[in-house]
Amino acid sequence: MNEIIEVSGLHTQGESSYLLKVVSYFAKDYSLTQREQEIVFYLTKYGYSNKHLATELFIAEKTVKNHIAKIQEKTKAGSTRELLSMVVAQFLLYQDEEEALVLR
Repeated sequence: MNEIIEVSGLHTQGESSYLLKVVSYFAKDYSLTQREQEIVFYLTKYGYSNKHLATELFIAEKTVKNHIAKIQEKTKAGSTRELLSMVVAQFLLYQDEEEALVLR
């Protein structure tokens, strides 16, 4: 599966496309901005530190911290770990919905 897909400005290949769809649904559920969605994707896929995220996204580390704080505010997550746990829950929900569609 080497197909390249784009969801809300993020480009990815293969298995990452599934995660990207999950993050996209998560972002819609919580009205995250494009940049916030990118941060959630990179946190979920790679576990990047704030410094690494800043480098990857060409923004200041303080800006990353501000985005994460805003994401946590919107999702009511008390920590980055809780935020990632919410994305995993979304992944499981999405997976169950996909399986239900296949079984129909």
